[in-house]
Amino acid sequence: MGLKEKRAIQAFQKEQFGSLKKEINQAAGFDVVLEIAWDTLYEDKFAHLYQDSFPKIYFLPLIEALKNICVDDFGKELLKNGLRKVVIINQDNKHNPANAITFETGVLIIDHSPILNADKVEDRTDRITILLENNLDEVQIQPKQEKPIPQSEEVVEEKPKEIDINEVYNQYIALSYEKQSVFADMVEDLPWQFDMAKGVVIFGDIEFPVQMLATYSEKESSWLWAWANKQSGIPEHLLASVYELKEAGSRKGLEVFASPKLEIDEDSGHFYGALSSVLTSSSCYCQLDFKGLKVYVLIKSDVLDQRAITQTPFIISNFTKMIANVDCSHKHALYCYLEQKGFAVEFTGNNIVGKKEDNQILGIFDLKGRLMKLSNTTV
Repeated sequence: MGLKEKRAIQAFQKEQFGSLKKEINQAAGFDVVLEIAWDTLYEDKFAHLYQDSFPKIYFLPLIEALKNICVDDFGKELLKNGLRKVVIINQDNKHNPANAITFETGVLIIDHSPILNADKVEDRTDRITILLENNLDEVQIQPKQEKPIPQSEEVVEEKPKEIDINEVYNQYIALSYEKQSVFADMVEDLPWQFDMAKGVVIFGDIEFPVQMLATYSEKESSWLWAWANKQSGIPEHLLASVYELKEAGSRKGLEVFASPKLEIDEDSGHFYGALSSVLTSSSCYCQLDFKGLKVYVLIKSDVLDQRAITQTPFIISNFTKMIANVDCSHKHALYCYLEQKGFAVEFTGNNIVGKKEDNQILGIFDLKGRLMKLSNTTV
């Protein structure tokens, strides 16, 4: 856990945990014992989401489930006698309530990723409610010896926890969309040529140096990373970026980048291209169509980088265009995009505010996290 994650957890403890604990006790009608392994509740590079995800994943479902149980005196009595404690921990990055939440011998364990599936509050509420309804009475009749809860320091992590690639996609999609828009504005409708020997793609009279990324075979319905493509004779110096991507994938638990070949029914080039261009600090990615084969390359160009969007109205315009064309988590994507564009970003209730110098961007969301309005004001 890095300094940023520690600070984010400390801020949550200071700003939100106290009031949430009070709500838990009020819902239960007694002081519920909570054991929280705070040092396990982290995910690298996602500390900015804790203020929003921690309540949704760990506390709001618990509060609502306790309310469901305590609708009458009988339920209140069963809960008081049967719920010994609640353990909140993240050992295996689980995000399916069916295996992330368990109840045994009076101990409710929420062993859940602090980030994944945060908006599925109702699913976790239902899981906790059903577990308590079905098992509280058994705790009264046949108490069992409580199993010790593993301490976080005893967990030996042999490899990085696998991160949901869709969460990473949400983090980078707006910035990638901007990169692709800049590229499209420059080369749209221009004829192109590809010269792998020289390592360039040429649009009209504009030449761009490339790095090979991957190919998609329509016949085989397969995606092959360039580093695993031994039969095409790709020059080694054109594989630097894709090897960098492979290493980053192994290091961060994104195994899809370290798997040589992916069997996929549809071409996912725009999905992987969007991720790859940002993760390798490329200017953009480019799809080159050949008969039965699509070749994806990464482009690094100062000319493109100099056209990056900097003015606030254009940042807003890019984001609104992106969500109109791309399926993603609006709130997560906006938060990350504003941070990437140099804004200081914070949650204000269900909304997001980004501030940079004299500019302020306000994102207003509905209860499902969909953007309703995005506006800019001068402070």
